[in-house]
Amino acid sequence: MIKVVDLCKRFGNKEVLKKINFEVNSCEVFVLLGPNGAGKTTTIKILAGILEADSGEVYILGEKMSVLNTKLKKHIGYLPDEPYIYPKLTGKEFIEFVFSIYEKELENEKYKFFLSQFELEDAINLPIETYSKGMKQKLLLMSIFLREPDLYLLDEPLVGLDPKSISFFKKYITELKNKGKTIILCTHLLDLAEQLSTKIAIIYDGRVIIYGSKQYLSEYLNVFSDSLEDIYIKVTQNKIYE
Repeated sequence: MIKVVDLCKRFGNKEVLKKINFEVNSCEVFVLLGPNGAGKTTTIKILAGILEADSGEVYILGEKMSVLNTKLKKHIGYLPDEPYIYPKLTGKEFIEFVFSIYEKELENEKYKFFLSQFELEDAINLPIETYSKGMKQKLLLMSIFLREPDLYLLDEPLVGLDPKSISFFKKYITELKNKGKTIILCTHLLDLAEQLSTKIAIIYDGRVIIYGSKQYLSEYLNVFSDSLEDIYIKVTQNKIYE
């Protein structure tokens, strides 16, 4: 599904990504973990075709991604870490706007289902400028889930969500994986990574230090613990490279 080869990115004098390499298969929940400034969001933006890499390549569905590849972007649902939604639109108008861009028909039953799950029935016809941060996050997730893309790129998806929405999100991500979809999650939440991931990549200082299943990470690092926290701390403190 995804192949990332020697990905490099610099902002001014700061080298943010330093030859990032990893592969993601179909039907996987691939989680990017790392401290602030490690390069997770930059990686996600390049995968989504929002940023262009300085060097290296990204292949999605066997095709090279670039900022100009709008055809490939139609297969992707991207949730940014700091989203902007047009505040004067109502929630429903925003959903309809998204579907018009992707030239898709909105299915009414699915629309009602996600409205109910995210408890947006009373807000969907109100201007987005009246929404809380959590409501905006729900609306964005709803717009992605309704489109049913092949690849989900979700950067800190649980920000602002209430417990019910978090529970639904976890269950639905597992359903998507079981339906053959591929999901990349960027998060600081180790418990979320532990519950949902099929593979985990730990990024530190612009490099993928190690990636694989939790069991692989544990065995490779000789961490005799069931805790992802123990694995994460050992990697980031010791900066262990494969």
